[in-house]
Amino acid sequence: MSEEYKYNLLTQELLLQGYTTENHPDYVRIGIGKMGKSPLENSDGGFVYTDEYLEEKTFMSGCGLYVKWENCIDRLEYMNETFCFENDNVAFRCPWHKKDCERNHPLLKEDEFCVCHMVSDYQYKKSVEYLKEQADRKKEELFQKFKEQHKNRICKLHMFYNYDKQKWSLQYDPMKCRCGPGDYCTLRGRPLSEKTGNIYYDVKVSTIRKDDTFFAGEPVVTITRGKKFLQGKVPVDICEEIAKRNREDIFRKEWFNGYSMQALYDPDLKVEILNIRVAARLTRDKAQDLEDEKAGINVGYEADSVKAKKKWKQERKEKRLEQVKRKLVKKGWESLNDTEQRFMKKRLSAEQIEALQQEWVTANEHKDEAEQLTLDL
Repeated sequence: MSEEYKYNLLTQELLLQGYTTENHPDYVRIGIGKMGKSPLENSDGGFVYTDEYLEEKTFMSGCGLYVKWENCIDRLEYMNETFCFENDNVAFRCPWHKKDCERNHPLLKEDEFCVCHMVSDYQYKKSVEYLKEQADRKKEELFQKFKEQHKNRICKLHMFYNYDKQKWSLQYDPMKCRCGPGDYCTLRGRPLSEKTGNIYYDVKVSTIRKDDTFFAGEPVVTITRGKKFLQGKVPVDICEEIAKRNREDIFRKEWFNGYSMQALYDPDLKVEILNIRVAARLTRDKAQDLEDEKAGINVGYEADSVKAKKKWKQERKEKRLEQVKRKLVKKGWESLNDTEQRFMKKRLSAEQIEALQQEWVTANEHKDEAEQLTLDL
């Protein structure tokens, strides 16, 4: 064993008893994630308990709370300490969400995790399972009460439950909506619109030109119009709510998709989100585009960029296909590497590949005939 590697307590005990990787108790197995020459040098610390063994065991926290293995966290590593079954210090989430517990492990005092150890008995009325059942029952009772108070005008997708305060609250976020066009919305108390659309917006990027030319120091402004916020179309009712409530999300999407890194080396960079609107499809304002271009602003459309990129990819694939086809005809199928063969099978049918291979065979036959004729002469 390497000097830096450390076995878990279970493995240390079994090794002292003379057990090996070939001969060990049925209630353990060798861990996964090999890290050294020995199979016991793994990411689990050596031997680990089997699931069948743990299913029959119970554990107890420092405050005397029983817990079954399925409610424990298999492995938690923190501050060079490993909390797991094999070290007899496995952790679980405190059902009271209590912090600064004097009976907890010093490293976990500031968190909601409790350390427990294996015991031989179990009392349901003093267990985490019992407390969870009681909490879930109370949670459901409070939910039904909240539902009655709001005359069923609620939606679970937008509900939040505070376990500490034992209180439900409605936190509407239209991005979480899953209703389709025409579906009944319990929050609105009516069906959603049959019309679908998306949220379109423009991105204005401004900076100062930085180069060694005569134009250094001049402003550079670019506007990209018609960017989509959502991946697909949704009812316009939801689009309108997102446009009103989630404007910051639109900015963050653009900012963290590239501009945040650019701002690190360009202090003059300024990004603005303009003309947020809900529409069934993209429309172009040619008059506004001409006006902006006259003012020296570079104007482009997201749809045009996507179309051009798609065309470029297609042309690149076609060019590659012609190159591989020429290689096949010149040197044969066996000359292609695995990547090239997969590419050909994806782009061409079996009959087309066979025809190209036949061209190579025919060319080789003619070549052999020509060489034989030369030798005869």
